[in-house]
Amino acid sequence: MLHLRPLAEDDIALLKTIDRTELIEEFYRLQDGGLVCYREHEAVTGWPAGEAEHDEVILQQCYQRGGWLQGIFDDARLVAAAVVDCLPIASAGLDLRQLKFLHVSQGWRGLGLGRQLFALAREQARAMGAQGLYVSATPSRHTVDFYQGLGCELLVVPDPELLRLEPEDIHLCLRLA
Repeated sequence: MLHLRPLAEDDIALLKTIDRTELIEEFYRLQDGGLVCYREHEAVTGWPAGEAEHDEVILQQCYQRGGWLQGIFDDARLVAAAVVDCLPIASAGLDLRQLKFLHVSQGWRGLGLGRQLFALAREQARAMGAQGLYVSATPSRHTVDFYQGLGCELLVVPDPELLRLEPEDIHLCLRLA
């Protein structure tokens, strides 16, 4: 049985148990202010070496400063999660909050869990006083299309620090009305 709940600090270590398995056939890159789709085969079988541990430290810091962390559990197993940082980002003339994490385990995709978590993240950003949500998306076509389908727009001029941290990502923004 699936249930949604805020993540406690002790739950952050569970984020690495989310199954990121995915077969990716198409990617996007930013070129001349627009997205260009290209074919490339990549089989994702888990977390890249060291990434889960690195993310755990960053998400612990986010939690400690008042960030929002939400998880969906199947009984005791964490199967999806989203995190919104409370630190303001000034970009595109807006006061934004970053969607730091949104993943759904492979076996639970297609059930609307990502959309549900994104809707909650959007409302949390609004509650934090943000004018929008900043999304640094992995460049797979499926991921970028997911966010664009939810109303996110390409940031032609990304936040310099976030671009430095994730130069391959596609930087997007969801404006909140």
